[in-house]
Amino acid sequence: MLGLNSLSKLFRKTIGPRIEALGLLPHRYYLHRALDALEEDDIDEAVRMVTLAGNDKKDARWRLVCQQVIFRCRVLASQHQKQLDRFETEIEIFGKPSKLNNTYLRLQKAEESARDILRSYELSLFNQLNVSKHDSVTAE
Repeated sequence: MLGLNSLSKLFRKTIGPRIEALGLLPHRYYLHRALDALEEDDIDEAVRMVTLAGNDKKDARWRLVCQQVIFRCRVLASQHQKQLDRFETEIEIFGKPSKLNNTYLRLQKAEESARDILRSYELSLFNQLNVSKHDSVTAE
């Protein structure tokens, strides 16, 4: 006989993600998941959860969590930019094409890609914040 705990684990692993992706769960659930994702430095998941929780954009908690995710995106993007600058300096030092130079070029492309993804997340969430701000002003 299956226990209740086993059934709930089975539900969370099979049907749970599908229901979660539909946005049918309570607003607070998504905010809590976004904060958990931030704590684990999983920016992709945090952005996804904030976006799913965005159906109630007048909620101050949603705005706060959204701002926290935007801040984290900005911090990480600036770290990637610093890495890019460091790689450019290293490439200038080595000058001529070499195996090490090619490694720096690959790392530079990876850093640029990560920075661009973070900036797109930031822009997307910032637009959601502005839309919610505009909606709250027009509602008043």
